[in-house]
Amino acid sequence: MTRQRNIVDRMIGLEEKREFREFEERAKNLGPDYYKDYCELKRYVWISGASKWSDFKFIFNQLLDLLEEAKGQKRKLTDLIGTDVAAFIDEMIDDKGWEKKQKVKLNRAVKK
Repeated sequence: MTRQRNIVDRMIGLEEKREFREFEERAKNLGPDYYKDYCELKRYVWISGASKWSDFKFIFNQLLDLLEEAKGQKRKLTDLIGTDVAAFIDEMIDDKGWEKKQKVKLNRAVKK
């Protein structure tokens, strides 16, 4: 159930800040090696083209799930997603990105 957010909360992004702090806390609980990987992934995601917080939230949540799975299995992240980590992230961003949605919208409109 979603609660109504007041104008001040929406203007300064209190909920988004809280969610981001939760992601950071989850990442720190992974341990130093996985946290280092998370920081590198996070840096790449920030500069890669996702434009909305909902996209960032989806991506960070998925990445943290993968890192937690890798830690639980005592494996490297690359064992789960492959060696081309940037391509993996790009695919996640492309799936959630504005450009992809616009391409789909255009293709639907032209086919009519």
